[in-house]
Amino acid sequence: MKMELSRIATVLNALGEQTDGRTVTRVQIDSRVVQPGDLFVCLPGERVDGHSFAADAVRKGAVAVLAQRPLPEVDGAPVLLVRDTCKALGDLAVAWRGSVQSRVVAVTGSAGKTTVKELIAQTLAAEMSVAKNHKNLNNQIGLPLSMLAASGEEDVWVMEVGISRQGDMEELAPIASPDLAVIHNIGPAHLEGLGSLRGVAKAKAHLLTSVRRGGAAIVNRDYPELWEAAQRIFPSVQAMSTQNEKAPYFCTYLGPSQQGGVFLLRLEDERLEVDLPFLGAHFAENVVAAASAAYRLGMSAGSIVQALAKAQLPDQRFAAHHLGFGTLIDDTYNANPLSMSRAIQAATELAGNRPLVLVLGDMLELGSEAEAEHVRLGERAAASGCAAVVYRGGFAKAVARGLVQAGFKGRFQEVRAGAELAPVLEDLGLTKEQAGTVILAKGSRSSRMEEFVTALRSSYGSNGGAGQ
Repeated sequence: MKMELSRIATVLNALGEQTDGRTVTRVQIDSRVVQPGDLFVCLPGERVDGHSFAADAVRKGAVAVLAQRPLPEVDGAPVLLVRDTCKALGDLAVAWRGSVQSRVVAVTGSAGKTTVKELIAQTLAAEMSVAKNHKNLNNQIGLPLSMLAASGEEDVWVMEVGISRQGDMEELAPIASPDLAVIHNIGPAHLEGLGSLRGVAKAKAHLLTSVRRGGAAIVNRDYPELWEAAQRIFPSVQAMSTQNEKAPYFCTYLGPSQQGGVFLLRLEDERLEVDLPFLGAHFAENVVAAASAAYRLGMSAGSIVQALAKAQLPDQRFAAHHLGFGTLIDDTYNANPLSMSRAIQAATELAGNRPLVLVLGDMLELGSEAEAEHVRLGERAAASGCAAVVYRGGFAKAVARGLVQAGFKGRFQEVRAGAELAPVLEDLGLTKEQAGTVILAKGSRSSRMEEFVTALRSSYGSNGGAGQ
């Protein structure tokens, strides 16, 4: 960004010192990375209060400080005072977004939205200049920071929008103010804050209320609650689907290939069979979301397919590592019932007749549905025909109950640490001499399932990871 400090003070209705002649080139909330020309925003927190680091930020070259209270200890730079610095961060992003010509694509969904954001950004980057969120910086702090980090000279900003409670989208949608909104799925995620699947649908669809005049929306019609809510808000919404071939944008998974998977993709009247580096039926949803967004923004079907064939997924998203025992699938970034079900389905397909071991952790923020969803997780695991389920977390008993109810004949083992996993596999006979086993590791972030991936790669050695 590049904005005069005097304009920032006006936009935010901030009280403070003389700001004439100063220009802000970046916005930072971490004093450790401040450079000359930055605006340092003091965000209060439960453990760390940004106001305590304002003086240090100025010493490092911050051109000004945005704060909620006077800072007499700060010398050498103006202090702009606002009532709420987090809200001010969003207001500043709105002002910056309104001052540039870049088009904005806003992406939301319950499972895989970071993957979809990355695929859209990488596809568009084949023909356009693109800015995007770093990783999953998608909330009331991350979204404004991502937008403010853009130069304003890009053709397109691809912005992921993440919510976890009622009211989040009401705050985030006006900040993004998209020219194109993409909602690729909903599922029972963040039920603790959103209440029910219908609540999730309503909250996600609220993004469409902030689509700019002349803008468009693409929503997955395979989710009835979502499609109904989207049509109420945005009657001209366009449909994408992995089930209904009559939808304007359609994709289905045809099966595995040497590269990853073969997909049938239809973009309005163009129909293509494509070989892409993604494995599993659930990736059809990601492919159609990315392809339809790029198509809507003017890319040809051929160019879209070429770009998708070169795309790389974010870390910890169904990445396959070939180890001594066979294949380890690292899908440890996060988990909810929808993403867990799809990962198990894809791992089952990859394993085929080979042994499958599911190394799973708790799915969090499910509210009153948590116990029942973990029982259902056990039932899904049993249905996969896996040889064993290794589990870490407080819902182990619920998962075990689901396994029993579904008639599971394999082994269930509860573990506490990554180091306990290798002995379990050895005890099952899954050793280097019996290569071919497929292991899926997945759970919510707080379950720290990446520890199991690290332990397995250390114990069995990596022969290189072919990301799927």
